[in-house]
Amino acid sequence: MSKFYLTTPIYYVNDQPHLGHAYTTIAADVLARYYRMKGDQVFFLTGTDEHGAKIAESAEKNKKTPQEWCDEMSARFKLAWDVLNISYDNFIRTTDQNHEQAVKKAITRLYQKGWIKKGLYEGLYCVGCERYYTTKELIDGRCPDHQRVPERVSEECYLFKLSAFQKPLLRLIDEKTLVIEPEKRKNEVVGFLKTEKLEDVSISRKRVQWGIPLPWDGSQTLYVWIDAFLNYLTGLGWDGEERVPELWPADLQLMAKDILRVHSTIWPALLLALEVPLPKKIFAHGFFTVNGQKMSKSLGNVLDPIEQAKNFSSDGLRWLLLSSFPFGVDGDVSLEKFYEKYKADLANGIGNLVARVLALATKLQLTNYKLKKEREWVKKIERVWRGYQRAMEKLAFEEVAKEILNFIALVDREINKKEPWRLLKTNLVEFQKVIYNLLESLRQLAWLIQPLMPETADKIFDQLGILSSEKKKNLEEAKEWGGVEFDKIKKGEILFPRL
Repeated sequence: MSKFYLTTPIYYVNDQPHLGHAYTTIAADVLARYYRMKGDQVFFLTGTDEHGAKIAESAEKNKKTPQEWCDEMSARFKLAWDVLNISYDNFIRTTDQNHEQAVKKAITRLYQKGWIKKGLYEGLYCVGCERYYTTKELIDGRCPDHQRVPERVSEECYLFKLSAFQKPLLRLIDEKTLVIEPEKRKNEVVGFLKTEKLEDVSISRKRVQWGIPLPWDGSQTLYVWIDAFLNYLTGLGWDGEERVPELWPADLQLMAKDILRVHSTIWPALLLALEVPLPKKIFAHGFFTVNGQKMSKSLGNVLDPIEQAKNFSSDGLRWLLLSSFPFGVDGDVSLEKFYEKYKADLANGIGNLVARVLALATKLQLTNYKLKKEREWVKKIERVWRGYQRAMEKLAFEEVAKEILNFIALVDREINKKEPWRLLKTNLVEFQKVIYNLLESLRQLAWLIQPLMPETADKIFDQLGILSSEKKKNLEEAKEWGGVEFDKIKKGEILFPRL
């Protein structure tokens, strides 16, 4: 059995869950479900990042303690992921005691190894981002994300010797030991490392109380990014010592492009200093705009995933987000586009095909549908599966969706070609053979959509009367054409009602 460990970033609890968070998390969930279908040992980690000055400020503003505020906000993320059927194996919080204890041990090891030194840090600090910026990174002197002029901070702190890792990081990227995808994002990181000098980075703050105290200096708390990075190990049960969990290194770390730079510099440098293997692949997806504009509270265009799941159903939203544009690039969404795509792909596509086949299959309440294995037809299905699996394993979710839609078109054409409604009157034996192949096509369709739309897949299995038996199969068994008896078929509810 192969193992597959994947992570999303842990999300900052001061934010409400929005469609951007959902985009990364749904993508990770689709992959987790796909690799489980294949029979792999999958571990999928997500969670919340809960320390820092901004959280303490928000807690005070809301008349709560920082821990109470974190508990409340973290629960909102858990609720959103429940609504969206996110099948994580662990939801880590950086206020978890085992995480904090492991982090203390890890940074103590770094300190003892000489990777951390005391110094003075001067820089432009954005409280909203909980990070320092260089003047080149600012836009008109403001933080690009919060449109806020950063504070100029000068304070005594502890520094991680990031400057020592410039050449090693470039070499590791060149050797493909540190894999960054898509290619465009890798080139951006390489360009940065070749043109900008890595500076030693502050890992502690003196003025921030809501954080993990440094074990050797209780007057300082750990910088939130360092604390957050180590969740990828502590989420597997790592105790901060030299021995790492069996599932490490991560096979895939998913994130949005705005946090790629720190994940491709500070994060691997920390691992190298700790003598821990690097993740196998880091993948940074693009942003999406809403009606051509960046999501912003001030513009009132931040889309709530729970609200949109009510509009389109959980499965519908999962499909719409991942099929609208390629995963590695920027794209634009709108509710109007979502409504159009829901109607075309889901109501008129998947939903209509399932209803059409089941209506034919239940015409006479027959139960002895006979397999007629048509070689050319089966070859076409095998080609769909090959394209689907290639697309899934290169994270091309929009191509996965196209393969599914092509499959639906293929089955629709087969129905029109065989005209089972005529065979019903003229050749009952042939009608039964045709219907069997159509029912088997629905079974295969349910497997194809299962990672993207798990609830809908189960509804199709249930309508075919095979839910419990299909749940016991892996993907290779599921792809075998024929051999399933369809004797408990029923018309179910409309899968995707018109909106």
